[in-house]
Amino acid sequence: MIVGDVEILPLAAETMGVRSLCTVVVTPDLRILFDPSAGLAKRYGLEPHPLEYKALQSCLERIFVEARKADVLSISHYHYDHVRPGFTNFRYNFSSREELQRMFENRLVLAKDNRENINPSQRRRGYYFEKDVEDVVTAIKWSDGKRFRFEDTMLTYSPALSHGPKSSPLGYVVATCVEYGSIRIVFAPDVQGPVEQETTDVLLSMNPDLMIVGGPPIYLHVFTDEHRAAARASLCRLAAVVPILAVDHHLQRSPSWRRWLSPVYGSAEENGNQVTTLAALAGKDVQCLEAERQLLYQTRPPSDEFRIWTEATDEYKDSHMPPL
Repeated sequence: MIVGDVEILPLAAETMGVRSLCTVVVTPDLRILFDPSAGLAKRYGLEPHPLEYKALQSCLERIFVEARKADVLSISHYHYDHVRPGFTNFRYNFSSREELQRMFENRLVLAKDNRENINPSQRRRGYYFEKDVEDVVTAIKWSDGKRFRFEDTMLTYSPALSHGPKSSPLGYVVATCVEYGSIRIVFAPDVQGPVEQETTDVLLSMNPDLMIVGGPPIYLHVFTDEHRAAARASLCRLAAVVPILAVDHHLQRSPSWRRWLSPVYGSAEENGNQVTTLAALAGKDVQCLEAERQLLYQTRPPSDEFRIWTEATDEYKDSHMPPL
């Protein structure tokens, strides 16, 4: 997708078969890679289907290549579908410390502050991330509420925003506005709608031409009817104002995501705007593999070798690649 002189290239997302929102934004001055990671997780009592693991491999290959081409790597928060873990995990991440360091070598990192406005889990992850890459990166700069200029490109980071409802134990994230000339692109992961009105106000204040936003996790029971109503109301507000609104991530883990978004599509249409997904922005077919996992196991049953791997201990699966 190209908007003015700015290119937006999604690399991974739920609509592309994995857990992620990883996206490249390219201006004439700057190539920035947002949240360079992807992952999988257990759902429906099932390990990811082989097709999901193949999608993860493919996405991670693209992410690594783009990381080596990027001028800046931007980290919104420290969940492992947004930043690579610095340990070996073949079960859900295909990660290793060596891969992390190779990815970040000689790169400028703009990252969520790992000391303030952060929950204990993310603080711990952020600490180890910093330790893993501090000797190989050009620099790590905390981004919360700050602005960074690269010639004619301006990056504006939001203050810490709630990762979903304020009552959530999941901590905080930062959103980013990439501004070049009159074009503004906003990357707002894991705000879960946004479910919080204050977060919606912050995002609208950035006046985006295109926004990538993390949708709500309607598949989780802890995400209440009240949360769902608030998230949908926020998305309708965004769709009424933002010319191109790409909604992806948590929402597309639910098979009913299209139906749930129906009022949001309507709000966009009434105002001459567009609601889309990261897969569509990338020119790819939508493949919500996690949402379809049960059906995939029924219609495309894995090999006996793969099933044996799924029945092994967690420790074994962490240290051994699934047989694909």
